[in-house]
This record gives sequence, structure tokens and C-alpha cells, in this order.
Amino acid sequence: MHAGHDAWSRGLRSACSASDLIRSVEDGELMLRRWWVVAGSALAAVALLGFMLNGNIRYQVGVGRVSGYSVAETFSHRPILFRLLSAAQAWLPEQVSRLAGPTTSWEGIVVFESGFRLIAMLAAAGAAVLLWRGLARRWGTAAWPYGMAAFAALAFSAPATGEPDWMAAALTVAAVGAGLLWRPAVGAPVSGVLLALAALVKISTLPVAVAGLVVLWVLDRRRGWLAAAVALVSGLAAVGLIWWLAPWEISWLLDIKALQPDPWTMAHAIEARDYLFNLAARWPTVALLPAFFIRARRTEVWTALVGLVLTAFAFLVQGQYFVYHSLGFVTLATLLAVATIVRSRGALRWPLLVLMAWTFVLFLTPVEWRLAHPLRLYLITAAWVVILTGWQWWALRRSAVRLSRARTYWWSGLLVTLALLATQAPASAESLTLSTAGRTSVGATAVLRSDLAAAAKVHALIGDDTSVAYLTFGSDTYTLGNPTQCRYPSPLLLQRVHADKKVPPADREENLNCLANPNLRWLIWDRSWLRLKSAPEDVVTTIDTYWDCDSAKTIGRYTVCPRRP
Repeated sequence: MHAGHDAWSRGLRSACSASDLIRSVEDGELMLRRWWVVAGSALAAVALLGFMLNGNIRYQVGVGRVSGYSVAETFSHRPILFRLLSAAQAWLPEQVSRLAGPTTSWEGIVVFESGFRLIAMLAAAGAAVLLWRGLARRWGTAAWPYGMAAFAALAFSAPATGEPDWMAAALTVAAVGAGLLWRPAVGAPVSGVLLALAALVKISTLPVAVAGLVVLWVLDRRRGWLAAAVALVSGLAAVGLIWWLAPWEISWLLDIKALQPDPWTMAHAIEARDYLFNLAARWPTVALLPAFFIRARRTEVWTALVGLVLTAFAFLVQGQYFVYHSLGFVTLATLLAVATIVRSRGALRWPLLVLMAWTFVLFLTPVEWRLAHPLRLYLITAAWVVILTGWQWWALRRSAVRLSRARTYWWSGLLVTLALLATQAPASAESLTLSTAGRTSVGATAVLRSDLAAAAKVHALIGDDTSVAYLTFGSDTYTLGNPTQCRYPSPLLLQRVHADKKVPPADREENLNCLANPNLRWLIWDRSWLRLKSAPEDVVTTIDTYWDCDSAKTIGRYTVCPRRP
């Protein structure tokens, strides 16, 4: 009897040992698979270094180079904190790029823009690691896919990388991670400072920072309250410091706000509807949002709703529907997508893979076809939202065999990464049907080469270091590079319709004085940016008084006028 019992015990121990061995092998295999996802994401990030920066980033860099003033003293339609952070991001790439050639040469620009994007990728990785490690203190291995989601949302956002909305999303992700990672006395203050920075990089990014604070508060109320207090104090201190050291900045912020369109009109409501369809079409993680609320706990529901409303308000209040305005919203949607996939144990993986393939192909189709069929594409997008939501509901009701938690975490990390990469091909459109529907990375490269060719002809006429006045969009200062002596290298207050009625006369007068500056020898005028027929009378008078545009040379889209004797 004892012999039989011993044999049974030995068999049981052997079976347990075999089970442990199998589980250990499976865990090792999944760990290896995770590293493959990380390695694949890193390779994709390296490949994206070759994508060109967008016009807004070139605007910021260009006006800082040519104004003759410090970055803090140069108007670029962006708040001072963003100008300083962007200049810091650009400093090392600019030093390295000069080894390849002049800042306005093709070689110099390629090296600079790759370096600028590399700094952004490293920042995205840092923010993602902070979030992963911070969540891991509470959730263990379940935190890994959230780190991957954060990295994917921030790194695979070309061409918006480096925009203030992108910077706010990165700072907010880092803030939540830092707030959870270290002990409250350290993590909460660091989190608060990062949230204050996120709120200050742009007028409209305050809701994104508040959304991050809400998430931190839900995860740990003590840390959330401490971070909120530090964010409030440090934010007010920063505003006071700006008021003291750079008082012109307050006037500039009011000018920026005055020039923004009114977002609360019926026309803008229709634009907002189309914009949301564009977001759901471009990012499968946004299309997955309604599925998140199926069988979600009450705390998850209200936290997600508050976060989504806040981050949506951040782009709605701007009244201009560019894709990069939504990056805070998209980052949150990508993190929620992980929770959605995990809740149904990966049941959504197959429809999501099909949706990603559809998204990849859709954004490679000709822009003319997409603009000719907007309603059809919106209906298809809505159908995908319904399919994903219904699939989630059905998966949570049935009792079929599901993936293990470990495999589910791996699948969720992989799926959100692929979802963000679906529209990152060189020929992928920036949007489905918006004003940027025809923009691609390939097209941006061709446009840059054309601009550099025009700049070379301008330099052949006037020289590359001759002081000029610009009547162009700010990104032209990046490719032309001729110095000016003006805090407004791109005189936005002269170009915007009704600016003469919306901004203080002193600010417009300074813009006009730039045109009248006797030290500037040539006027470079993009007539598609400032049209003579719609230009205010004082602008036309100033041009006629100081510049001989009857004797101008036309080079591409530039009218190059000599100064009157």
C-alpha cells in the first residue's frame, strides 16, 4: 500500500515538474517574442528617421536661425516654452549637420532632420520606459504592452514628431510613469513638473496634462494630489517668470489666441465630425475606442471618458483640424486599446489585423479617389467601429478557450505597434480626406528638393548672406536661410485676415517696420501666402513705398523685389 502511495506521489511530482518545465519554456518563448517586438519597433523607428520634418517644425527652426534675435525673442506662433524646448532638441543635430554641409544644403538638411527625429525617438522611448516601469510596480508583466503602446503612439507619428501637441503627449506619458515609479516624495514632484511643462508648451495642451493627472490620481490618489499641487505651483511660477523676464510673451499669446478661428460654429462642427472619422480611419486604435467600454468597470469607464473628453477638447478648441492636433487623444486611445484587447484575451486580434491591412492599403490610394468618395469611406470606417465593438461584445459573452494572459499581453503589444505603423509607409497619406490628404513623405521630399532648387536661384541673384525681408510662410526661412533683422521673420500679423482688427496696433506696427527696415536689401515675397488683392491697405502701401516690385524677378513661387533707391 505504501509502495503504491509512494509511486503515485513520485508520478504526481514528475507530472508537476513536467508542467513547470513546459510553463518555463513557454514563458521563455514569450519573453523572446517580446524582445522581437521591441527590436522590430526599434528598427521601424530607425527607418522613420529618413522621413522629412513638417513645415511647422521647419518654421520654428528657420525663424530662429534668421531673425537676429534669441529664440525667446523670436515670434514663431508658438509659446516660449515650446520654442526653448524645440531649440534644445535642435541644438545637437544642428552642430552635427554642419559637418555635412551648410544648413540650407540637401546634405545638411537630411542630417539635421534625421538627428532631430532621433532625439524625438529617444524621448519617446524614455517616456514609454517610464510608463512601463511605473505601471510594472503595480501590474507586473501586464505593464509591458502599455509601454509598447506609448512608444508606438509617440514614435510612429510622422510627420507630426516634434510638434507641441506631440511634446505635450510625451511629457504627459512620462509624468504618469514617473509619478508611479519612484516613492511619492520624489515621483510626485517630478510628475507635477512634467505635467506643468505639458500644459505650457501650447495654449491648448492644458487639457492633455489634466487628463494625465486624472489617470495618475485614479491609479494612486496620494501621488495624484501631490503631483497636482506641484504642477499648479510650478506652472504658476513659470508663468510669473515669463511675465517678468519676457513680458512680450503675454502679448504674443494673446495675439495667437486672437488669430485662432472660432471653433464653436456649425461649420466647425461639421469639420469636427469629418475629423473624427479621419482619426478613426487613420488609427485602428481610435476605431477600437467604443469596444473599450464593453464590460468595462465603472472606474475604467469614467476615467476613460474624462480623459477622452479632455484630450478631444484639446483639438476641438483650436478650430483647425490638422492631424497632429489630436496626438494626445490618439496616445490615450492607443493605451486604452491595450486594455480592450486584454479584456477579451486577444479575441480581437484577427479582425484588427484585417483592419490594419485595410488601413495600410487605404492610405496608399490616390488622393483624388479618396476626396471623390468621402461619404463611402466614412461609412466603411463606421462599419469597422461597429464590427470591432460587436466582436468584443460577442467574445466576452462566449466561454470558448482563450489565450493565456501572458500570450494576450504579447499580442496586445504587437497589435498596437502594427496599428500605429499601418500609415507610416513613405507613400502613406497624412490624412484621409482633410486638407493634408495629398501629403506624403515621398511628396514632402520632392517639395523640399524643389524649394532648395528655388533657394539656390535666389542665392545666385542676391547672395546667401544678404539681409532680406520675408513675406513668406516661416518654413521658407529654413530653406532660404538669408538673415533678417526682425522679431517677426514671417510677419503673420500682416498676413492673417482681419489681423489689423484683432491684435494690438503696436504688434502690427513692428511687423510693418520689418518691411521698412533700411538695412534689408531685398524682399522675398510668396504671393500665394500673402495675396496682393486681399492684403490690408497699410501692407500694400509699405511694400510700394520701400520695394520696387515692378522690377522684381520671379523665381518659382517667390517674387524677389529690390529695395527702392
